[in-house]
Amino acid sequence: MCSYQQVEFRCGHARYIVKAWCTAYETTHKRCPPLVVAIDFRLDEQCGDCRPLDPPTWWNVYAQNSG
Repeated sequence: MCSYQQVEFRCGHARYIVKAWCTAYETTHKRCPPLVVAIDFRLDEQCGDCRPLDPPTWWNVYAQNSG
């Protein structure tokens, strides 16, 4: 089984990050049932779906030159 790390965010969502692929996945590329080996709490940040989008750094330059 592949080893996963569960990450809990402030918004209540959870994400699962692969810590190590098992040998079965490495040969077949078929995912097996996850085995959670660690839990990480990131209560100071929101997940990528809930996080507000920040404009890219180049946007300020574009906005100043277009107006």
